[in-house]
Amino acid sequence: MRFAMPLKNRLLNSALLGALTAGLGACGSSDPAGDSNSPPLGAEKLSVVVLVIDSLMPSDIGLQTPTLSGLIAEGTFFPESRSVFAAETIPNHVAMMTGVYPERSGITGNSFIDFDDPAGPTDKDLSLPEKLTAKTLFTFINEQCRGSGINPDIRHGATLSKKYLHEVFAGDDADPERQNDDPAVFNVAPDSHWDPTTSPAYIGPLFEYTPDRPTMEQALTQLPDADFFFVNLGSVDRNAHAFGAAGRGLQLLETDSLVQQMVDALKASGRWDRTVMLVVSDHGMDFTLPGPLQSVTVQPTLDALGACYAPMQAVQGGGTDSIYVTDRSLPEDQKREALHAARSCLMGLADCDTLCAGASRPTNAADIVYAWYTKDDPTDPTGNMPDSIRSQHPNFGDLVLVASDGLKFSDPTPLSNPIPGNHGQIATIHNFMLVTGGSPWVKKGVTVTPSVPSPDLLDRLPEQSETIDVAPTVAWLLGLGLKASDFPDGRTYDGRVLSQAFVQFDSASNPGSPTVCGRYDAQ
Repeated sequence: MRFAMPLKNRLLNSALLGALTAGLGACGSSDPAGDSNSPPLGAEKLSVVVLVIDSLMPSDIGLQTPTLSGLIAEGTFFPESRSVFAAETIPNHVAMMTGVYPERSGITGNSFIDFDDPAGPTDKDLSLPEKLTAKTLFTFINEQCRGSGINPDIRHGATLSKKYLHEVFAGDDADPERQNDDPAVFNVAPDSHWDPTTSPAYIGPLFEYTPDRPTMEQALTQLPDADFFFVNLGSVDRNAHAFGAAGRGLQLLETDSLVQQMVDALKASGRWDRTVMLVVSDHGMDFTLPGPLQSVTVQPTLDALGACYAPMQAVQGGGTDSIYVTDRSLPEDQKREALHAARSCLMGLADCDTLCAGASRPTNAADIVYAWYTKDDPTDPTGNMPDSIRSQHPNFGDLVLVASDGLKFSDPTPLSNPIPGNHGQIATIHNFMLVTGGSPWVKKGVTVTPSVPSPDLLDRLPEQSETIDVAPTVAWLLGLGLKASDFPDGRTYDGRVLSQAFVQFDSASNPGSPTVCGRYDAQ
C-alpha cells in the first residue's frame, strides 16, 4: 500500500493559471485546443468526464465540499454505491474503464506476486499493462468509432495522479516484448496520457503521485482536446494514509475547489451544457491507527506451517492479505493441503500446533473476519468466495484474508505497514457515485434510495451503483454499440447503465444510445 505526505510550500503560479483559464475561456467550440491540426469540438458532440476523487466517501460531503454539494443538487446521487473487491485503487480504476469484475480483468489488487518475472517470483504493483486482460473504454472507442469510420475524430485523454494508474493504462504497445496475458486483447493508451512522474511536484519513493493542485493544472491543459476524459485526484487518499482523518479533512476543501475549476473551464469553453460528468471514488477509507497493536501479521505462522506443508507467502494490501503457495509447480492436492492448514489455523478452526508442531495463531488473528479461496474448493466449500465478490483470479493469491473494520494486515513483519489509514476491509467497499453535468439528459436533484436500509456490502441491490457501472454508462452515452462478441471472452459488461440518472429511461426501459460515437448529428 502506498501513502503520501501533504505537499507543502508549493504555491500555484497564478500567472500560469490565469493564462490557462483565459485560454480555456477563449476556446470556442470551433477550435478548443488552439491547434489547427485538431478537429473542432462542434456543438453536436457530447463531452463525458469521469472524475475520480480517490477514497471519497458519502460521509465526506459537508461544509468543506460546497462544489460537490452543488453538483449533487444538479445530478443523480447514489448514496449506497460500492467498489469491487478488493477495495483498492488499481482494481477499481480498471473496473471503471472496463466494466468487468477483477476475475475477468486480471487486476485484483494494488500488488501481487509476479511468477512470470525472469528473475523469479517478485512482489510488484499490479500495474503491468499485460496483466489487464479486459478491453478498456479507450480501446473500445478506437475500435468502434475510429476503426469503423463512424467518428474518426473522437478523442480521449487521462490525467491520473498516481504512477501505477498511469502504468496500468499505458497500453499493450508500451513494451513490445511484453504481450497481453490474453492474446485476444490489445489495449491502447489514451490519446493524451499524462505521466505524473514528469511533474516537478511529483513525490517519489513511497508516495509515487502528484498532488491535486498540479494534477488539476495539467488536467485543464488536456481537457479541451478530449471528448472522453478520465481524471484521478489522489490527495484525499494520500493525506488520509499519511495523517489519518485530520489530514484528509483539510485536503477535502482544496480538492473540492479544484473540481470547481474543471466545471468553470467547461462552462467557459461552452461545453458544460453538453457534458455528463461522473464523480466517483474508487473505495472508502478505514482510519486504522498506526502501529502493530492494530495489525495482524501472518507470515511467521505461514513460515511455521511451511515445515509441514508447502511454503506460502503473504502480500499485504492494508485491509486484505493475499496468501500464495510459492511453488506453482506443486500438484493441486499439495497446494490445497497447505491452504486448508493456513485457513484452519488463521481462522481458529483447528489448533495450529496440532496442524504443524511449533505453529501458532498470530496476535489479533480473531480480527480476520474472512478467509476465501480464490479458486473454488469443493472439499472445503465454507472457504469459497461469495459469488457477489467475483475476484477469483490467481493474481489475488490462493487464499485472501479480510481484516475487521479498524484493523489491518502488516506483512511480513508487524512494522511493515505503519500507515494510519487503510482500505480493503469490507466497510471500505462503500464508495461515492454521482452522475451530474450540464447536459439536459441528467436528472437533477435525485437521490437513489436503497430498497434495503443499510444493505450488506457483500450483496448488491438492483438500484445500487458500483464502479463497474461506469464503463457501460459511458459506452451508452457515447453510443459505442457494444455486443458480447466485442468482448474478448464473449461476455458483455458485468456492470449496468446507471439508468436512474437519465431522462431517456423515463419513457423507455431500454432506450437507444443518445449519440453515435459521441455525435448528435449521426443519429
